[in-house]
Amino acid sequence: MVTRPCLIIGASGDIGEAIAHKLIGNGRPVALTHSPRSGPTASLADIGDKGKWYAVDVRDAKSINQLVADVQKDFKQPPDLVYSAGITKDAGLSLISDETWDAVIATNLSGAFYAARALSKPLMATGNGRILFIGSVTAAKGNAGQLSYAATKGALESMCRVIAKELGRFGVTCNVVAPGAIDSRMLNHIPASALDAFKKNIPLRRLGKTEEVASLVSFLLSEDGQYVTGQSIYIDGGLTAV
Repeated sequence: MVTRPCLIIGASGDIGEAIAHKLIGNGRPVALTHSPRSGPTASLADIGDKGKWYAVDVRDAKSINQLVADVQKDFKQPPDLVYSAGITKDAGLSLISDETWDAVIATNLSGAFYAARALSKPLMATGNGRILFIGSVTAAKGNAGQLSYAATKGALESMCRVIAKELGRFGVTCNVVAPGAIDSRMLNHIPASALDAFKKNIPLRRLGKTEEVASLVSFLLSEDGQYVTGQSIYIDGGLTAV
């Protein structure tokens, strides 16, 4: 059984929460983060000896560096990384403000870079580590109004390929799991009629489940996934095939 801890940055989101539940169910210790402006997700508020929560501002490199140091101290070894933190601030090209652009870039992309950088040397030293970013189908399929979000998710894929090449000789893998339309709080603002119409464009004719994303992540973090690296794996019901 894998005993290396896993650091899930953004564990208070629906996908991050599902990943945490999956890994805990597998008997894996977890370090979970939430924003300083919020708290732990209710279903994982009391995880006992299965892991620990940390507050972190992913936009701040010093905060990420301190988080990684604290997790290594608390768990006695460097963790694998799942970067699931992300925000959307939708606006058309001509309407995106500098503040909106900077906020999305800082949270979705810079935070992932800070975390991967902070863990790179510890994982190189121990070997056989995992770095995994949660991307999005928007990196491959344009979605009007999501320029800033799509830009960050596309950049994650490029960053992943470079990390995979740099760290591969140390046995460290890096991959992106890119979900399509997942049944989660992010879709709560969309009318049911609009969702029904959207599902007709998905070959499997349904939304994905957070548990399905978590299962794919769990595989890539496991020993069975140790020969998969530098890949962007789309879990989208076939959406990118049409």
